[in-house]
Amino acid sequence: MKFLSFLLLSLSVLALRAQVVNTGFVDTAGGEHLGKITLGACVDVYANSSGAGNTLPYMVSSANNNTFAVNLAMLDIRYQTAGIRARLVPAFGTYMNANLANEPGTLKNLLEASVGVRLSKKHNLWMDAGILGSPYTNENPVSKDQIMYTRSLSAENSPYYLSGVKLGLPLRKNVRFYTYIINGWQQIQDNNAHLALGTQLEWQVGKNHLINWNTYIGNEESQAQPQFDTRFFTDLYWIGRFGKKWDASVCVYAGRQRYSNYRYDSLMPPPDHGSFRFKTWWNANAQLKYAFTSKISLSGRVEWFSDGYNIFQTPLYHADKGYRTGSYGFCLNRKVEEHALLRLEYRRFFTNSDAISIYPFDLGYRDNLDVVSVAMCVWF
Repeated sequence: MKFLSFLLLSLSVLALRAQVVNTGFVDTAGGEHLGKITLGACVDVYANSSGAGNTLPYMVSSANNNTFAVNLAMLDIRYQTAGIRARLVPAFGTYMNANLANEPGTLKNLLEASVGVRLSKKHNLWMDAGILGSPYTNENPVSKDQIMYTRSLSAENSPYYLSGVKLGLPLRKNVRFYTYIINGWQQIQDNNAHLALGTQLEWQVGKNHLINWNTYIGNEESQAQPQFDTRFFTDLYWIGRFGKKWDASVCVYAGRQRYSNYRYDSLMPPPDHGSFRFKTWWNANAQLKYAFTSKISLSGRVEWFSDGYNIFQTPLYHADKGYRTGSYGFCLNRKVEEHALLRLEYRRFFTNSDAISIYPFDLGYRDNLDVVSVAMCVWF
């Protein structure tokens, strides 16, 4: 641990830009300040081109295909005094339609909605309650905050939002610990009578490196998934900056889903004893961005996501093989103005065998899918 601290602190002296922030959360620094109120907005418009039909499979962010669409149009209203704070983020777009489809009524159009109170001024202890941003993975739904335009498979298959109570406690000047008592795995309206527990440990190493470790435990039984029992999950990510040119991020995670009232299926043999069985999934990805100038940069990402028992995704074809897939891609970023970003991205999805064809193409299926995305994001 001492060696890791020394290494990261040594690297941090290379950077001259502002301190890196946790890109797992929607930005809380931007916007126009009007006294105690801060007002911000963001509009993300995109178009995809691929042979996958009208919708990109297995995705919720920027998922419409062969058409122009609005991924996310949001208004960010924040209020803060010395002792209380509140945030309201109504939002619309194809991301909201896809990712919040199971939420009731007007809750489908709330990206965040929370109130907070400072419990201790001396220790800077805050408690927030409502619809909260999720700490899981290093990406949030707002594209301008991310190295690549599209979201990774890790982010698409973990919570983008949580509903419940968050308690934040500084352990040291550069280390904070958070506890989440929540309704469940990305649920505004609880699916069962059980609450879930999440934790977050955030370590800011100098100005240029951030390490974040999260855990989750909760019962995920629902009408849609009555066989689900306890879910265990942990993720670890690093966000770093090197000098004026390089930005990077790495995320790894793994989880185990316990099943109750197990019945035989083709993906797993019958249990040896008892009525419970565990199934595992995992992910790893790395992203890198190089700035040619203050306005032009090139990003890249490689990733692999393994869900062999279809916990989160069921392949449209060859479902018995499980959902194991990866992608790699490049994104050209052009900063048009201070608050306007134009992006062109190429991404290839692939499986680990040409015999596993899970991606629709024309009238059939194949083991890979090429997607070209063009997008424009404007914000204040």
